[in-house]
Amino acid sequence: MTGRMQPAAKVGTFPDERQAGNEAQWSSEMSKLAMRGLIIVALTYLAAVATFLLGGAPGMVAVFLGGTYSLTALAALLFSRGLLEFVVGVDREIAFFVVLKRVTDPLLALFDPVTPGFLLPFAVSLYTAFLFFFFKVFLFGDAFLGLPPLFIVVVAAVLTFFA
Repeated sequence: MTGRMQPAAKVGTFPDERQAGNEAQWSSEMSKLAMRGLIIVALTYLAAVATFLLGGAPGMVAVFLGGTYSLTALAALLFSRGLLEFVVGVDREIAFFVVLKRVTDPLLALFDPVTPGFLLPFAVSLYTAFLFFFFKVFLFGDAFLGLPPLFIVVVAAVLTFFA
């Protein structure tokens, strides 16, 4: 078993082995999920930036706060999924949980290549939530902790583009 999420008939399930002959289908399905994950991240970021701009924040502030809020919100969704999977179980068909799985499965697919294979399904969600929070601090800093953005190239590009 690799460290990658395996596609299944139902959203949010993780079978242990790939079926023989389904390599191409598995790869195609993971690519589609990862692309949907990128779209979710981009739309969340754009909605957050637009909200700050409509609220009257300066452009540069809206860019950084939009990134902070969007990645934190996605990390919170993944954290809540991990907590629910730990408490309720992975295979429950509760309506809220099914919707949460449909929203967060593409986000899990984004970090699937770097996710260790030994993690239980609830821990995969918690691990991915940590990675989203880490990237938030790495890209946009953290105002609460007083950490500046560490990715200087992105900061310079944003300042050049929006200044």
